[in-house]
Amino acid sequence: MARTSWISIIGNAILSLLKIVAGFVSGSMAVLSDGLDSASDVVTSVIILFASSFVSRPPSSKYVYGREKAENIASTVLSFVIFFMGCQIVVVAGEQILFAKEKELPSAIAVWVTVASIVGKLLLAWYQFYQGRRVDSSMLKANAVNMRNDVIISAGVLVGLGCTFLLNIPILDPIIAMIIGLYIIWSAIGIFRDANIVLMDGINDTTIYNKIIEAVESVPGAYNPHRIRSSRVGNTYNVVLDIEVDGQLTLLEAHMIANNVEDRIKSHIDNIYDIVVHTEPKDGKHCEEKYGISKDVLSAD
Repeated sequence: MARTSWISIIGNAILSLLKIVAGFVSGSMAVLSDGLDSASDVVTSVIILFASSFVSRPPSSKYVYGREKAENIASTVLSFVIFFMGCQIVVVAGEQILFAKEKELPSAIAVWVTVASIVGKLLLAWYQFYQGRRVDSSMLKANAVNMRNDVIISAGVLVGLGCTFLLNIPILDPIIAMIIGLYIIWSAIGIFRDANIVLMDGINDTTIYNKIIEAVESVPGAYNPHRIRSSRVGNTYNVVLDIEVDGQLTLLEAHMIANNVEDRIKSHIDNIYDIVVHTEPKDGKHCEEKYGISKDVLSAD
């Protein structure tokens, strides 16, 4: 992950510098905004690099589940960086639109730098997404999505520059910058939402509960899986659930059924961190369930 982050830092730093310089030289607010967005990617990659070193530390008495959720904290910080960068672009572009003096057309260097940015960002986005999928890292995948958005942004800048030159309408440049800023803000909100699902012990893919229920029901002697809870620990799942067994079974027999349930769940779901199975007597009285998922709840949903 560290190597991937360094490649991202160097690549984005070069592209950001090119676009910021080209934005000033050419007089294009859109290209300058695109360069500032790439600068935020440099900050993002630095955050990822720092978090990856923290995540790799082993569990301790203070962090018994390890430090994998540092990824999601970093993604949350990342979302704020991107959000405020987008707001700044929107404010500056809005001022140029509302209080615009007579503007000149941007110079052609803006077009060539934007083309180079599109090619460079495509390569970086593909590499980040490939590495994120390979190690199942939420940080790398979030950064890949951000870079994919940069490709779309740069493509929009290129189209806008073309229209600006063809139609001879300089005001299109800050309008494009405004659209870029709004798109950046929307992307930041998405990254924040996804990261905080994990921080609040939620999961994105709720079909995991169907898989858990199917796994339990395939084990002889295991009944009524209920109060099922699942959360993410880094790129793995932590699963806790209650099952019912025949009340006349010995402790050893009930324990064997619980072990079979664990094995069957692991065969149905990849990337399991830990499973805790609590056994209860079948048709016994249970306390009211204030949390967790059961088959009835899934059917109602």
